[in-house]
Amino acid sequence: MGTWKKVRKTEIGKSKPLPLMWVFTYKFDVDGYLLKYKARLVVRGDLYVQKEKDTYAATLATRVFRALMAIAAYFDLDIWQFDAINAFGNAYLDETVYTHCAEGFEEEEGIKNDELWLLIRALYGLPRSPLLWFKTLSTELGKLGLKPVPESSCLFTNEYLVVFFYVDDIVVLCHPSNRNKYEEFKLLLLKTFKMREMGEIRWFLGIRVVRDRLQRKIWLCQDSYIQKTADTYSIKLLAKPPKTPLETTKLMPYNGKATAHEIHEYQRKIGSLTYPANACRPDIAHASQQLAQYLQNPSPEHMRAAERVLEYLLSTKYLALQCGGIEDYDVSPVFEGASDAAFADNNDRKSTEGKFFKLLNTVIDYQAIKQGTVTTSTTEAELLALSHLIAWLLWWIRFFDNIMLDLEEDPIIYCDNLQTIRLMLKESPKLVTKLKHVDIHQHWVRQEVEKGTFKLEWIETGKMPADGFTKALPAQNHANFIKYLNMVDIRQLVEGQ
Repeated sequence: MGTWKKVRKTEIGKSKPLPLMWVFTYKFDVDGYLLKYKARLVVRGDLYVQKEKDTYAATLATRVFRALMAIAAYFDLDIWQFDAINAFGNAYLDETVYTHCAEGFEEEEGIKNDELWLLIRALYGLPRSPLLWFKTLSTELGKLGLKPVPESSCLFTNEYLVVFFYVDDIVVLCHPSNRNKYEEFKLLLLKTFKMREMGEIRWFLGIRVVRDRLQRKIWLCQDSYIQKTADTYSIKLLAKPPKTPLETTKLMPYNGKATAHEIHEYQRKIGSLTYPANACRPDIAHASQQLAQYLQNPSPEHMRAAERVLEYLLSTKYLALQCGGIEDYDVSPVFEGASDAAFADNNDRKSTEGKFFKLLNTVIDYQAIKQGTVTTSTTEAELLALSHLIAWLLWWIRFFDNIMLDLEEDPIIYCDNLQTIRLMLKESPKLVTKLKHVDIHQHWVRQEVEKGTFKLEWIETGKMPADGFTKALPAQNHANFIKYLNMVDIRQLVEGQ
């Protein structure tokens, strides 16, 4: 690929050459069988003296991935996947970097004692390599007739195709009627880059993608990731596994002092929970958020709680987020959301809030967070949560416009606090608060309600979809929460593949 050229040491001036390093790995399939041996040549980026240049490379948000899977299920789109071979090596460096010759290449390259390598292309390990590859791929997609979607990194569209990528994983969506347009695009893409055709999507970022086109359903499952995580921490399947991620008793700060080893182990476990909590397991989002508050000084109780979440995940590893389903489209709103808040439930008296969006009966966006400020009443906490939800609602509306998706009806937003709804719908609001930011949120949300941006409706607390993002639920309520999330066990589908 013309990755380097030889130069003499006298030509580099005061520049310090970087060492190269071989990284040898085993590549396994999802069932643990060895596929191949892989050797990658990388730059010792940890020794690189960073210049004042941008190194941030955008990545695809999981909420966008879920939304695209929901759209693909509803419209019965083809979903094709590609893997870029040696992705970073396709990008040219925009700075001068010298390296020593790679071990094992000295004789083949005829390297002398006074010669080094000048890198021409990006290599793994350099801080700017991900950004340079992102720019290269984005530029070439533009040349192939696709336009980037504003505010949605790594997503490109035109009249016929939707293309998204995460580093070297590239996915193309198209309607079967536009298959010829896809074939034209594929030929041009394969001429531009070395790509491995993966066929119809089966895996994406460790997420198993299972599909039933007759029912127009797609399931997103992380069973393989969960099993590997459980094996890492020696978590075994219990005879009576926990039915919920967390117990309903409140976690308290640790009065003692955890050791450095205990802190490290706890942080590893919570880090391992974070990915599924944000990708396809909204049922553990609240548990992950709560446990993450004790990263600096976890107690034995916190450690047991983290292990309980891992045990719960292992026993429900085939629980998948379902996208769509023909039987559900006619009875569910096209796009709906809900917000909820647990007033002053944290030890610092801040409230926990949860938000939730469904598109075409698919959970595409959710969050469980602690509010950044203290509120003085349940109504204020609910109002703050609602305003945060509406901010993301506006983002989603722009997103749908940018990908040319017409919802054909106003979004519906649910709230279980009657006083908050009265404040938004009555002509004369009655909330009087000394908290200036809460008052601003109140007037802003009322403005959007009056503009008709969405429909605000009351829902009883027992049916509030976002309730499970604000508190630990008892077993029966948690089972209902999973139904609201449209999560189903797909063990038989996976074992039948």
